[in-house]
Amino acid sequence: MDYVQRKLQFDLVVWIGDMDDSRRREIYRPARLTVDDVAFLVIEPPDGNYRFLNASPIRIDAGQGRPRQSSSSLPDLPAGLPITWMYLAELNAFLLFSAGSMSLLWTGPEEAR
Repeated sequence: MDYVQRKLQFDLVVWIGDMDDSRRREIYRPARLTVDDVAFLVIEPPDGNYRFLNASPIRIDAGQGRPRQSSSSLPDLPAGLPITWMYLAELNAFLLFSAGSMSLLWTGPEEAR
């Protein structure tokens, strides 16, 4: 998070597989997600009952709105900006933010895993 530029940047490996095609089911591609005009970022601490000290990939799910499972306090929302959440499965925690725009840039080729 760059607070001066109000920009979030995530380097990800995105699942782009096809559940209906066994040859392409586990296809992934590296990407950079850039989030501009960030109004706020809330980072929940990891759940102490989860084994988050192991250095391993973190599975992420994402959506819009305020998830029922999150009890974090959020600042007042700027008019017209949605809340976006990312659930970090291995940490059992959310990232919540509100921003103006997002862009995804593929940073490498597809790879089978």
